[in-house]
Amino acid sequence: MAQPIQFEKFVDLDFDLAECPRWDWRNESWMWVNICDGELWRQKDGVNEKLEFGEPIGCFAMHGEQGFIVALKSGMYHISAWGAEKTSLAPLVSEFPRMRYNDGRTAPGGRFIAGTRNGAKVGDQGQFHQLHLDGTIEALPMFAWTCNGLAFSPDGQWLYWADTGSSKVYKHSYNPETGQYGEQLVHCDLTEHNGRPDGASVDAEGNYWVAMYAGQSVVKISPEGEVVDVIAVPSENPTMVGFGGEALTDLIVTSAEGSNEKGKLLIAKNVAQGVKETLAAVTV
Repeated sequence: MAQPIQFEKFVDLDFDLAECPRWDWRNESWMWVNICDGELWRQKDGVNEKLEFGEPIGCFAMHGEQGFIVALKSGMYHISAWGAEKTSLAPLVSEFPRMRYNDGRTAPGGRFIAGTRNGAKVGDQGQFHQLHLDGTIEALPMFAWTCNGLAFSPDGQWLYWADTGSSKVYKHSYNPETGQYGEQLVHCDLTEHNGRPDGASVDAEGNYWVAMYAGQSVVKISPEGEVVDVIAVPSENPTMVGFGGEALTDLIVTSAEGSNEKGKLLIAKNVAQGVKETLAAVTV
């Protein structure tokens, strides 16, 4: 039975592909991206602001006291503060023109991990890349046409991600001190559920909350890999979930344009206890 969570529109704005809702606890603001238009947004005290990068943006992470790491189509970049010029950290080199960065976040321990997406589904699949603390980048053996749903258990010992195409959620053991990872295991098979797993976040109890694109729902998966709830979402194509607000208990769901609606941000108050996002600690 669907959990009776009541959503309302968070901002009076429409998007083609909203993603990566994230609570910036440094200045108590909500942030998100509009992927195709290359926009990074934030709202603080009811005021909306955006940065435009001129190319698609997949995800971002907080860095230092006021900086950010952004994963654009052409690679990973650093900006020292809101509105500052970007500097390159690691170019994305691919012969496939529709390859771009998609979903990602900071891992416990401070490394930044982001996965790529090959929208043409011809040639190389996407895969995750880990930006280490010393600035070197490592291609991880985690492959999918669309790499999605990156999240970590509260103790940092498990890395989760979703293969949108196969509707499977995978997990790997993870060492926050070294960035080393274990073998790939199936965490949860969602092929019998409506929609496909997209972006995700983990709550303080270790539950994995994943937006189901084309499924009008968010699926909540226990640390043991069992579906424990399916939450109805009043949007055709939910894309990602994020916990935030002053107490980290509010839930924002982003969405993409559908057959008769634009993408939007929806918020529900006091849903579950979230986990504070880790600051990226890579050398810039």
